[in-house]
Amino acid sequence: MPETIARIRNPYVFALILLGIFIIGGAIAGALQFAYKVSIIFQIAAADSVLAAIGILLLYRLGWFREAGYANIIKARHLPLLVLPLIVALLSFSEGITVTAPLSVVGFALFALLIGFCEETYFRGLMLTGLFPVGVYRAVLVSSFLFAAPHLLNISAGLWDPSFAAADTIAAFGIGVTFAALRIRTGSIWPSIGLHALTDFSALLAIGTIEVSAQSQASLAGTTAIGVILTVYGLFIVSEKHSQKILSMFRE
Repeated sequence: MPETIARIRNPYVFALILLGIFIIGGAIAGALQFAYKVSIIFQIAAADSVLAAIGILLLYRLGWFREAGYANIIKARHLPLLVLPLIVALLSFSEGITVTAPLSVVGFALFALLIGFCEETYFRGLMLTGLFPVGVYRAVLVSSFLFAAPHLLNISAGLWDPSFAAADTIAAFGIGVTFAALRIRTGSIWPSIGLHALTDFSALLAIGTIEVSAQSQASLAGTTAIGVILTVYGLFIVSEKHSQKILSMFRE
């Protein structure tokens, strides 16, 4: 284990500090949005830009660019591991596309990339790496829980229907487990950043907004099921033995 990771005295406190930075950044942006009446998308983009810069600075200070997967690219032999999360990322397109204006599409794409980079930097870059001393499986589960929990704050912000927020939090936990597993198995954080951005981008094009109203029971059940499936999948592939089984299926 690299010396800088081993020097983290309390990985759990380190993870909570990162979560605090992430939540405080969003809260400050929310206060600015309330005071100056800027759009919610501009608010989130501004907050994530500042948070991303802080995250990069932390990576630089800790010397974790390689350990956190930024200096590595995914190998071709690992691509089959991305098939299931890629399908999930594109599921929103099954509901159709409501946004077709070129400028809006480009704007949503840049917005999704910013969110993907920022959130992966904190949760699969800094947090997951800092939690490695407590064990791989525990690091995956704790970082995924801390990634999912803030999704419930969208209720108090008035952005999401409570039932959807609950279902999406379960889905976010599963997504976190799978993304963390991919980060560990591939040695690179870039697949998670790309898949995260694609997931958000497809949802934005399908819904046309970041605000989500009440959903049907079938839709809520489907969102919850995605979380369960991705949790099982992520925990399965985080093992070298099990990930190799999946890869061997594609080679046969």
